[in-house]
Amino acid sequence: MIYHINRVTMKATATPEQIEGVLESWRNQGRSNPAIKSFVVGRNHGGDYTYGAVFVVEHLDGLFAYLTHPTTYQTDHLGLHLVERLEIFDVSDDDDPDLNAKIQELHRRRNELNPQIAGMLADVPTYTGSGVDD
Repeated sequence: MIYHINRVTMKATATPEQIEGVLESWRNQGRSNPAIKSFVVGRNHGGDYTYGAVFVVEHLDGLFAYLTHPTTYQTDHLGLHLVERLEIFDVSDDDDPDLNAKIQELHRRRNELNPQIAGMLADVPTYTGSGVDD
């Protein structure tokens, strides 16, 4: 299993309505994407971020299906310009020693397939995590 985790802090200029729209868009991703086996969206507790979302997929194909699903792109368009800080990472119980490289490659492929989203990610003031070139 792969747990795809997003943690965000919104810009001070984001309205409560805009924030709720982004959270609902995340929920819609979980409800509508068949690759997602379970999900949770809500406030982040015990960290330096305000909100978070966790999407569970079974394998790498499922992760790529999540990353390139229309609802994922919809959330990106709706919310990335509202984000001050973003961290994206993946946790897995798969002991493949090459899993990290494979996950990073999926994130890079997604960004190559959709340069507009890659540009939006680059515009987030503080972004760390999967698919970011060091």
